[in-house]
Amino acid sequence: MKVGLIFPNKDRKDKTIHVGLGYLASYARLEHPEIEFSLLDTRVATKKETKKFYQTDFDLIGITVLSPVYYEVIEVFNFIRTNKPDTPICLGGPYVTTIMEEVFEDTPADFAVYGEGEITFSQLLSHLKGKMPIEEIEGIMYRKDGAIVTNPPRDQIEDLDSIPYPAYDLFKMDRYPMHRLVSSRGCPYKCVFCNSSSIWLGKWRKRDPEKVVDEIEYLIKNYKKKTVFFNDNSFNVDLKRVETFCHTILERNLKILWSTPVRVEIITSEIAQLMKKSGCYNVGIGIESANNSILENMQKKNSIEAIQKGIRIFKDAGIEVLGQFVIGSPGDTYETVKESIEFAKNSELDFVMFYSILPFKGTAQWDYVLKHGTLYNEKIHEYHSIKPRIVFETPEFPYADRLKAINLAKKEGYYSDSNDRNLFFDIGKDLATKIQQILPHSIAEKLYIAMKNIYRRRLRKS
Repeated sequence: MKVGLIFPNKDRKDKTIHVGLGYLASYARLEHPEIEFSLLDTRVATKKETKKFYQTDFDLIGITVLSPVYYEVIEVFNFIRTNKPDTPICLGGPYVTTIMEEVFEDTPADFAVYGEGEITFSQLLSHLKGKMPIEEIEGIMYRKDGAIVTNPPRDQIEDLDSIPYPAYDLFKMDRYPMHRLVSSRGCPYKCVFCNSSSIWLGKWRKRDPEKVVDEIEYLIKNYKKKTVFFNDNSFNVDLKRVETFCHTILERNLKILWSTPVRVEIITSEIAQLMKKSGCYNVGIGIESANNSILENMQKKNSIEAIQKGIRIFKDAGIEVLGQFVIGSPGDTYETVKESIEFAKNSELDFVMFYSILPFKGTAQWDYVLKHGTLYNEKIHEYHSIKPRIVFETPEFPYADRLKAINLAKKEGYYSDSNDRNLFFDIGKDLATKIQQILPHSIAEKLYIAMKNIYRRRLRKS
């Protein structure tokens, strides 16, 4: 049995493995060791590799679906349907879980996995082998007699360490500038704009920190030294776990650079200094707004004073801080956005990004817009092609004011509504990775961070 997996993202800025597809394959191999997997990442694949993939006769093709690349997903889907009309297609990924049955409108696949996918996908393979009725598989949608059938949801995997490492062997690992890992899933917070709570059901599950370090060592041994980035929603919810992780890196004398998103208001000086000592050079924080009333409306469960204190702690530890803000939260106005921009200008942040907030189904932000505002388009994947990215307005924050706020953020070099591929950034990131692998750690670290700063200055001007 042959299974093909596709990650459509050919025009995205970052070259990064899709950890979710890697986990699907590695888990499926536990139950189906005889299956031959192939993976196509359209961002890094050559024309020859792409042609070979599509010429292969697969028994199933799985396509991961992200809203920013949904038009490419449609292209890929239609290409397969035209050239391999009898090949079953399964969709999965966060956008499927967000829009559920709607995904069949533009991409009428045979199956779609929603929620956590490892067990569901493995059981789908059992079904295709004639060993399990489709009706018994939780977390799957499928077409039957012209209708869409949605089976009950699946419980989440309690022990994340029971899942093998992602199937890294399926990826062209030498083409990715970072090692991207997941050390936890979900988030215990329920910010109104974030659909993490709807996808992960508001739960936070963590991996054993020592086993995370084992995985880092495995990656370095098999795929060379690179900067490590944690793709977690809430890396530092458990500070004791962070402490163990850092101590383990130091005990094993791993000379690495690593970066992660964090909840800044719960950091301590001791943990920040330990993070720095173990190789953390950068953290990303979701500030969202500098106005406490807006933060309360967003259910951020913090304050701008606590955020400012956390920024200072990281800066004192020698860790650079990326601050991210959004325009258009419940209660936001042109004046509150100005307040956030002024805070950013006078803060100690090393890098600042403002984004227009996008309402996703299943979030309180979506409900707020439908109740209090005007949503121009309910097709979430179409948001990403709108420039300026204003997809709704409210009486207190009309379109004209939102445009003024965006332009004000642009003037400071803070605003972004693009995540497009850029050859300059690709070359820079690849070169920075080579430097890490060739030069001694102390020299490579300084050069890497210097190159990152050049990259950011260029990004700010673009």
